[in-house]
Amino acid sequence: MSNQPIAIAAGGMVIGVLLAVAISGSRVDTKISGALERAEGTTSSAVTDATEAMSAQLAELEARLSDGAAAASEEAEARLAALEESFGAQLAALSETAAAQAGAFEAALADLAAAAVAPVAAPEAETQMPSLNAIGVGQTAVFAEGAVRAFVSSFDAEANSAKLSVNGEMVTLDAGASTSVSLESGDCVVSVVGVSDAGVEVGSDCGMSEMAAADVPPAPEEGYTPGSVALLSDGALRVFVSSLSQDGKSARIAVNGIDTQVVNSGASIEVAAGDQTCNVTVTGVGNGMVGLEGACN
Repeated sequence: MSNQPIAIAAGGMVIGVLLAVAISGSRVDTKISGALERAEGTTSSAVTDATEAMSAQLAELEARLSDGAAAASEEAEARLAALEESFGAQLAALSETAAAQAGAFEAALADLAAAAVAPVAAPEAETQMPSLNAIGVGQTAVFAEGAVRAFVSSFDAEANSAKLSVNGEMVTLDAGASTSVSLESGDCVVSVVGVSDAGVEVGSDCGMSEMAAADVPPAPEEGYTPGSVALLSDGALRVFVSSLSQDGKSARIAVNGIDTQVVNSGASIEVAAGDQTCNVTVTGVGNGMVGLEGACN
């Protein structure tokens, strides 16, 4: 029996097996490729979804940050505007206050300047009577070597009046008014020369007759009596004669104002009249009058 058919059959079987294996391997590869494609598609889809989700979250975060920055910027601008408005209001109020104070200061300076050059209303005086310095409540002015005593009970500077007890008799006198007093040597008067916050200036001619009999200086030429106003140096100086001392050695005067001062006979005082420097000299005091001279440069 020949082996050729067996060999052919065996060869055919081997070839069949090989073909089956090849065909089977090809199908396996196809399945694997399909599975890989499906897995790759799923993975790609998942990555895409994750990327899109992350992008959405980032966009939302950026939007929130942008909104927050805008809100913070608006709040900062609002606060800055409020601060500028408050500062402007405070600065305006400060400017108004400074302007008001400057106006008040200028008005006060103007009042002082007007008072310095304003004419002084001098009280009329019928008699030439020396006076003491201003005295307060509870003090006494003594005249005629103690024969006449004027006690200050009270005074009102605004009303320009005073209440005096003259030798025990209570009287109320306005500035420039007098009350009569009887003495053995004759009648005389006590007068309220002036009233100020400093007190009452009391004058009297009581005892003047005895003084006239004594050796007193003669009346100066072109003399001025108490209560009169002397215009000197072409009107630059207005000198109000307030009173004369009993011994005839000094006079109380006010120059270009209401503040009085005592100037001895023969002495001078320096005053300002506008942009000028002036001197007022008491040339003499006698017989109830005072001599005055003035010069400015």
